[in-house]
Amino acid sequence: MSEWCVSNARCGGQTGLYLSSSHPTLEDGVVTREVLGTSSWSWWGWWGYSNQCGAYSSTSIRVKACPGDYYVYEFVRPIISVPGPMYCAVAFQSISSDPCYNYESLDRPWRANNESGDYICDERFSWNGWYRLFYYGMDIKMSETCVSSYTCNTEVNLWLIDPHPQIEDGVVIREVCGSGYGGGCCDYKSRPIRVKACPGNYYVYELVNPQFWWCSGYCTDVNTISQAISTVSPDIFTGSSITLNYDPCNNYNILDNYWRSTLNYWYMYGSLTDHDDTRVEWDGWYRLFINGLSAQMPEWCASYMSCGGYSSLWLGDSHPRLEDGVVTREIYGSRNDQCSRYRSDPIQVKACPGNYYVYKFTRPTLSIPDPVYCAVPFSTPSVDPCYNYTSLDEPWRATDNPYYNNYYYYGMCDYNVEWNGWYRMFYNGENTQMPESCVNQGMCGTYEPLWLTGSHPQLEDGVVTRQVCVSSWNGCCTYTSHPIRVKACPGNYYVYEFVKPMFCGAYCVDASNQSISSTTETIPSIESMTPPITTTAPPVDPCYNYNILDDSWRATNNQHSSQIMCDAWVSWNGWYRLFIQGQSVQMPDTCVDEYSCGTAAPLWLNGGHPTVEDGVVTRDVCGHWSNNCCFFQSNPIKVKACPGEYYVYEFVSPTACYLAYCADSSNINTTTTTVLPETTTTET
Repeated sequence: MSEWCVSNARCGGQTGLYLSSSHPTLEDGVVTREVLGTSSWSWWGWWGYSNQCGAYSSTSIRVKACPGDYYVYEFVRPIISVPGPMYCAVAFQSISSDPCYNYESLDRPWRANNESGDYICDERFSWNGWYRLFYYGMDIKMSETCVSSYTCNTEVNLWLIDPHPQIEDGVVIREVCGSGYGGGCCDYKSRPIRVKACPGNYYVYELVNPQFWWCSGYCTDVNTISQAISTVSPDIFTGSSITLNYDPCNNYNILDNYWRSTLNYWYMYGSLTDHDDTRVEWDGWYRLFINGLSAQMPEWCASYMSCGGYSSLWLGDSHPRLEDGVVTREIYGSRNDQCSRYRSDPIQVKACPGNYYVYKFTRPTLSIPDPVYCAVPFSTPSVDPCYNYTSLDEPWRATDNPYYNNYYYYGMCDYNVEWNGWYRMFYNGENTQMPESCVNQGMCGTYEPLWLTGSHPQLEDGVVTRQVCVSSWNGCCTYTSHPIRVKACPGNYYVYEFVKPMFCGAYCVDASNQSISSTTETIPSIESMTPPITTTAPPVDPCYNYNILDDSWRATNNQHSSQIMCDAWVSWNGWYRLFIQGQSVQMPDTCVDEYSCGTAAPLWLNGGHPTVEDGVVTRDVCGHWSNNCCFFQSNPIKVKACPGEYYVYEFVSPTACYLAYCADSSNINTTTTTVLPETTTTET
């Protein structure tokens, strides 16, 4: 059982129960120990600033230490006044080798208690094993005293409650306090860690995920800095040796990490942000790949670029040409919307025959928090995109169309579209292009319009890369999205290689710049929501008194749509019968894939449909999200089976956004509207 309080520890229930004092020794025999409970919530919700330890006192239990280094407990029923009590268990891994000589060196000076300005969260790191802490190559210890809030480049500062051990103490367990939002020294208690003093006057720590619901980080104390006498650390990452007498174009290390991609958006994709290139033992020259495809470092920055780390490193100048040989390039590091917040050590770059580059990567500057060299896919189109593209004719993208013309409150969102390849833009069948100047926020059918910050290329320019700006509440180009490739084509039109944007915005089309090109296509647009049509009949039975709901976007086969609908904003009233393009359908009663039915978390009926003789029944409604078919348990609805083999539903507002009721398209024969038009290929 745990002997320590951990804030918000539930241990599978609502209140985590732990021993109020240490376990007995063998010679103590059977002892009685008080049991305390940790409250999961303070009066202020999970933003509360009480450490919540000892909020409850449960019935005492008896404990005995046994030969073989284990304990037995005489558990009893906890006091019923404690909400959802559960006895907590804790396990520490066995130590197979002395951690004083088997650790990972962690040289992160930005963790010091004299640093501030960033909010780096240790909850997102993949902690594994023991660590020795450094400060620019010098030994440093964790803080043993209260640390001011918002220092150590985090929000909740973690420090040791008790002093560091002596060598003769061996491995000890120490509680960890968190200085929180309320300004107290121990507003929270994190998971305890193990610490050991080592010969050579240094310490090693078994750091673990704090598992708070907010942003916390382990702090180091600059007053404990000492010159490192002995540095023994395992090989973390190594590359093969390269003899510099050879051409690096023919003698390089392959670096293929999918998480280095600039398309790894930390705030959308989640947890791929725990990498740190200061921990890599760089050795020689490297060629970049992403999932086996040739890549290169980006020459640009995009807002909130992640690349698998906290600070994204990019090339401060263009790549060299073959005739330039080996050149030196500056390296910048971005953070959030600040593209050049950091500056790392320059690196050498060389262009190679075969249209690729090699880089002599070095350890980035230690003062940069978790820096990672970025990579971007680099390939030459195998087929001319001027004649192999997807036509995109969606009038809602026009620069004169405000977002509130759409049913979704924030408008359309191109982040949810599975972009693939090159696209040509149309506006009601006429050739058009992306705007090259600022678009007002809220236009193009979205809250954050995307526009081209550089001019379109000429025919002779071939394929070029252009930056994409985001019009937001605080400026035309305060934020930038991922750059795209553009090409001018014969016939006075352009094609664009669209990618998933950094923000939930949409690529714009210039409504004032339309032309008739030598090649025209008519593409059906995505259908919008159909207003309910009331069918009046007998006043009581809902089988004859319902609203018709015929929204094609609700179909289960409408996946990854640029329209993200939310039924929480619909004024539901009474009973509804579902149709798709005039054909009667029903709600799905099995799990539906995420991003189906024109929404993010599609709603399906949990419990099956009733029979006619069942009459009106109540059914649970689930929303699929985060790989959990019933992640959202929405409000239940009433359902009735009707003569004529159809169903009616008493829809109500879902519990959250972005949820929408689905219509099962598996039994209809007509072709449903697709999210993106088919590719049109023209032979030359």
